[in-house]
Amino acid sequence: MSNQPKRQLEEKFVVRLPDGMRERIALQARENTRSMNSEIVHRLETTVELEAALGRALKIIDQLLAAAPACELPGARA
Repeated sequence: MSNQPKRQLEEKFVVRLPDGMRERIALQARENTRSMNSEIVHRLETTVELEAALGRALKIIDQLLAAAPACELPGARA
């Protein structure tokens, strides 16, 4: 095992932010009592999780719509 501190083993990635975004992230980080880095990581993790959950929900909706006769759907015309 390496003697390097954990921080040195973490991957670094440089991102160019649109004008004003840095300030908005800094404000949100302060409001959430996080560092800017922690705020960005939190938001990325949340987005990935929510997109996965949305994909699963849409798949279930598609399956339900495919299985339901048209006359049972609200607003459907027989």
